[in-house]
Amino acid sequence: MRSLAISLACALACVALAPRSQAQSLNLPPNGLLQLVAKSTGLEGRVLWMDGSANLERLSTQAGVASIMEKCRRARINTVVVDVKPLSGLVMFRSSVAPRVKEWRGVTYPENYDLLKTVIDEAHARGIKVHAALNVFSEGHKHFKLGPAYQRPQWQSVIYDVERTVIAEDGDRRPITFGLNQNPGPGEIAIFDDSTSQPRQSAPNEAIAVVVGGQCVTVVDGPVVGSEGVAVPSDGYLLVGRDAGAQWLLSHMAIGTDVRLEAKDRLVPIADAPSEAVAMFLNPGNPDVRAYELSIVSELATNYELDGVTFDRMRYPSLGGDFSELSRQQFEAWLGKKLERFPGDIYQIDPRPDQGIIRGKYFKEWLEWRAKNIKDWLRDASAIVRIRRPSARLGVYVGSWYPTYFGVGVNWGGEDYAAGYDWMTPSYPATGYAPLLDYLTTGCYYKVATREEARQLGLDENATVEAAANQSLKAVNNAAFVYAGLYLLDYKDRPDDFRKALQAALANSQGVMLFDLTYLEQFDWWSILEATFTQPLRAPHDITDLLPALRKAQRALNSAAATR
Repeated sequence: MRSLAISLACALACVALAPRSQAQSLNLPPNGLLQLVAKSTGLEGRVLWMDGSANLERLSTQAGVASIMEKCRRARINTVVVDVKPLSGLVMFRSSVAPRVKEWRGVTYPENYDLLKTVIDEAHARGIKVHAALNVFSEGHKHFKLGPAYQRPQWQSVIYDVERTVIAEDGDRRPITFGLNQNPGPGEIAIFDDSTSQPRQSAPNEAIAVVVGGQCVTVVDGPVVGSEGVAVPSDGYLLVGRDAGAQWLLSHMAIGTDVRLEAKDRLVPIADAPSEAVAMFLNPGNPDVRAYELSIVSELATNYELDGVTFDRMRYPSLGGDFSELSRQQFEAWLGKKLERFPGDIYQIDPRPDQGIIRGKYFKEWLEWRAKNIKDWLRDASAIVRIRRPSARLGVYVGSWYPTYFGVGVNWGGEDYAAGYDWMTPSYPATGYAPLLDYLTTGCYYKVATREEARQLGLDENATVEAAANQSLKAVNNAAFVYAGLYLLDYKDRPDDFRKALQAALANSQGVMLFDLTYLEQFDWWSILEATFTQPLRAPHDITDLLPALRKAQRALNSAAATR
């Protein structure tokens, strides 16, 4: 193919120049060889994500799927990702392993309908590639209390949290509702930190105390709280009491009085963890869990003419999971030492929610071990896909915020990305799993498109699509193709800003992922895509052998640079 020949010629030319030229004379962009080749040869990932649950009614007939695929063809989308295992763990394909979706929010899923096969048939008829998306370690939906995690409680992730007690200056004590940012029940007091995005409203039977620096700075009876509510200070927290809890705050809190908090560790199954509000994650280190998820991958790759498989929620639920006894034993075996305190040797939760965590002596090692667990599972899954369906491409959907993504136990970067963050061990980069993939789509979920636009608006330029895409390519470090993801809801009623975001994503990565079909339909922005994607282009991950050749060329460039 001509594009492949051009790409390889470009890569080999760069390598040939490397030993006798300075880095800048290679004319490589800051993001490296993959970006140069994709842009110079007209390769572009144009990926549309179709959430299974949100689009169930829209995609539950062949006519509905055909209509969407025809719109994709006209918009020159080259890849659709169809979510066939949503976070509930209930699947939308024929499976002998996983339970099947029957209905969702009152919409019945047809008994003999196979969404995945239908999308494959209709997309392939129009020259569009189909990738099946799996929410890997999420197996239940807490809002609806459904999913395999409820039938297998021994598989559930165990969450570390604390029970807090508030102590007034006069020494009187009162327990706090378990979990942050949970509304108090009758007679209770709840605690709220500044991760809540909206000011706290108050009912007539409530009272609110504002605490900053260990002192009460405001106490307000519910009936006098205005419609604007009470904001949580960035350097403090709110105590919200209801009924008897409200009376306790009004009796024991006064402006200028000291307020103390105590905390007691609790390890609870995710089903009982208020901090995990939606997805029921399993323990990624549990051998039975790992085998179950791999069996689903094998079934898909064996039974369907897939062009690719994309993994979502291939992670831990949060920094607080998994703290099961199994994880402790596995970590001790990997570490080669017994823990004296668990979870304290990993970290402790400060009683004051505005103070974050207190790192333990094995905090960094714990992060590395968790990231290794995820990479090891991906290695097994990728081997299955490569064997069962050699032509299929492998992708992962992650958040672009690499510097804090360690909290969910994932290192999606390249194996040589040693960024030097203070949470990294020297060997942490080896847990990077990008080399196992063909592409990553990173959620560059910001409402401003470019750094320049942010500067003009007086906003943080790092909170832009452009900056997030730059960070993504930097972390992946030429190990795989990267497509900047856009959350279309960020641009509701702002089509011009969506156009800018599209351009920023395409200019600063090797393509774009659009999340989600729901919003594309709701906002009717197909014409924007047609005007942006003026010519049909292939996705770089679809060019056979291109990525291995570019990786080889990049290694040669690195070697040449090291010998200058």
